[in-house]
Amino acid sequence: MKLHQLRYFVAIVQNGMNVTTAAHKLHTSQPGVSKQIRLLEDELGAPLFLRESRELTGLTEVGQQVFNRSLTVLREIQSIRGVTADLTRAQRGTLSLATTHTQARYVLPPVIQRFRASYPDVELH
Repeated sequence: MKLHQLRYFVAIVQNGMNVTTAAHKLHTSQPGVSKQIRLLEDELGAPLFLRESRELTGLTEVGQQVFNRSLTVLREIQSIRGVTADLTRAQRGTLSLATTHTQARYVLPPVIQRFRASYPDVELH
């Protein structure tokens, strides 16, 4: 099971069971979305959609359960992205440093130089 398959599945449901609209919103092709849904259904061993001829008309019981859990998984992925964004922003900010005159004159210059090279967005006082 791949995350993009879950995204495709959720997009179809959220777009009124319309694969073409979902594909357009996902910036991909309708045949590609259909193929990934078939692969997902094959892997799960159960149909996710109710079908009348070639039209999707609703979700099966399994489809409803997979949909609910897919929403949770996709929300968690967004949460992980948020955590990552927060941590990468940790390289910004202000650092105030207090030391003795001797340390400031002899020890800190090369340390500060390396720090500024590693963290150019941190304001150092």
